[in-house]
Amino acid sequence: MAKQAVILSGGFGTRLSHVVSDVPKPMAPIKNKPFLEYIITQLQNQGFDSFIFLTGYKSEIIENHFKNLPNAQFIKEETALGTGGAILNAFEFLNDDFYVINGDTFFDIDFSILENFGNNKPCTIALRYTDNISRYGFVEIDKDFEISSFTEKGNLPDNRIDGYINGGIYYIKKSILKKFVDKFTGQFISLETEIFPELLKNKELFGLPLGGYFIDIGIPDDYYKAQESIPEWINKKAKPALFIDKDGTLIVNTEYPHGKNFEIIKSTIDIVKKYSEKNYHIIMVTNQAGIAKNKFNFEEMNEGFEGIKEFYRSKGVIFDDIEFCPYHKDGIIKEYAYDSLLRKPNPGMILRACEKLKINLKNSIMIGDNSEIDNIKLPYLKCEVLVSA
Repeated sequence: MAKQAVILSGGFGTRLSHVVSDVPKPMAPIKNKPFLEYIITQLQNQGFDSFIFLTGYKSEIIENHFKNLPNAQFIKEETALGTGGAILNAFEFLNDDFYVINGDTFFDIDFSILENFGNNKPCTIALRYTDNISRYGFVEIDKDFEISSFTEKGNLPDNRIDGYINGGIYYIKKSILKKFVDKFTGQFISLETEIFPELLKNKELFGLPLGGYFIDIGIPDDYYKAQESIPEWINKKAKPALFIDKDGTLIVNTEYPHGKNFEIIKSTIDIVKKYSEKNYHIIMVTNQAGIAKNKFNFEEMNEGFEGIKEFYRSKGVIFDDIEFCPYHKDGIIKEYAYDSLLRKPNPGMILRACEKLKINLKNSIMIGDNSEIDNIKLPYLKCEVLVSA
């Protein structure tokens, strides 16, 4: 099926004005190529073949650069319409289902995962995990991935440190916009603050946590960072990962194991070696509530990690990453006494690994020993619980 990308590309780039002032924000240069060109390449590599550029400020720069792009349309807003108004202005050109992409945000997701999840839902937002919601606010989802609320960054609760944020990618059924077209065409309306709340009220809005490198070039510090990070990321090849639990899977689960006093579970060795030989990323993911509960410190925890890595290195296996959660809501160390999306079965550790390593999540697997903890809350990640003999 044809994939249509509707790209919001009319931004002024106010915060970037002292850095890049002569082009629309999505055309800001990254290593001598417009930022938007990286997004188009990313989309084409995933099967997109139809593009609608919603332009505004200096639209001719975008039109001239992409005029030879097959199946490209350029729809300029003559007056500011907002993100929602710009999409409604293009209504007659939209496919029955389409994707909206923020033209100043790079979020390297697997669009087939988003489509498989959202193909029977009115609107699905790609969510990104962040350990710093103070900068963004956050999005709450229920067990069925229906969005239950949006919390702005000025109204954050004291008991939250991390959460899901809007990743700037939306999979939308055209039919749900009809009521807005009839009422708001030609008017300024925000997708985020006016259309989404209405969909939320009607239980038509879903959010799917996804992993991949994320950067917003609208912030000068991140724009400078993107000069190296985006070209480097684009050149990486994605490969699947073995996410594997520590206590009870890699080592015998004594009470709060730490340091070098551990016992390797022999039956797991061949499993890890098998995935390593298949060229999977090997990533340990482990809840470490002992930090929050003051059972051991970071040095002792890391000593245990190094001991496990050293053992597996002797077997020809290299761990590409270790993700851990030091938080627990019943902790006695105040700075770690939080409920966190890092803590399994929440997927924070999985998604955080995906920002460091280019991971093919659809073909990855999580292996652990506890059916309640190691069945990760991601509908597209295969999870397997080992049964003790």
